[in-house]
Amino acid sequence: MRTLLIVVFIMLQTPLVKAQNAGTAVPFHYVGHRGASYLAPENTLAAIQLAWELGAHGAECDVMLTADKKVVLFHDKNTKKLTGQNLNVEEATWEELKPLVVISRETNRPEYSNETIPLLADVLAAIPEDRILVIEIKTGPEILPYLREVIAQHWKHGKISFIAFDFETIKQAKALYPEVPCYYLSSFKSDINKHFDAVVESGLDGVDLRYNIIDEELMERCKASGLGVWCWTVNDPEIAKKMQQLGVSAVTTDRPAWLKSNLHTEN
Repeated sequence: MRTLLIVVFIMLQTPLVKAQNAGTAVPFHYVGHRGASYLAPENTLAAIQLAWELGAHGAECDVMLTADKKVVLFHDKNTKKLTGQNLNVEEATWEELKPLVVISRETNRPEYSNETIPLLADVLAAIPEDRILVIEIKTGPEILPYLREVIAQHWKHGKISFIAFDFETIKQAKALYPEVPCYYLSSFKSDINKHFDAVVESGLDGVDLRYNIIDEELMERCKASGLGVWCWTVNDPEIAKKMQQLGVSAVTTDRPAWLKSNLHTEN
């Protein structure tokens, strides 16, 4: 009878232990999506700095290469949607892109209404000592020599990491910077299954996934292979809470301060 009681007690305690481990074993960081893009125009220096000022551990940005080989912050291949001017980034020079004002969202604060496209060099120089810049590479590997040059000249403090949807690009980035965290971006489980072994073999630090493909099975597979898991783009406290409970270590969000505050309120 005593043995039976001990077994029952252990069974009752196991879920609690698992829950405690899930809540404390993995840190949970907030990363501003294209900066604090809910409040300032995306991928601008103002948005990146605001994310850090609001307490985000990291700020994410997109980088592309211009015709004259400058590394700039921009998401789309063409500037029409975000600036009103019809230029292809890879075919435009920095002098052509530099004066373009990034159109504000309805939620953006009025004081950020004249923000322009920045160089990665200027953003690297602004990283606080205790924060991270998450650099999403939007091109293929052709950007890497120029990216390397900019980083060598302008990265003086803080931390950086790389993410990319193109597997060959993120693989080569990791080979160039073995000490820098590199995560493979993906939107689909089929894609992760296809690249999973290669991600592990390439020495990547983890995967950065659309939140709705993340489940316990995938988390266990990543954990068993030593891969970290980040997720994007989450602006709902309930979803963020679920990601935290699953063991995701970083959530990318348009509203880092708001999401963090609301998640803590619910907890």
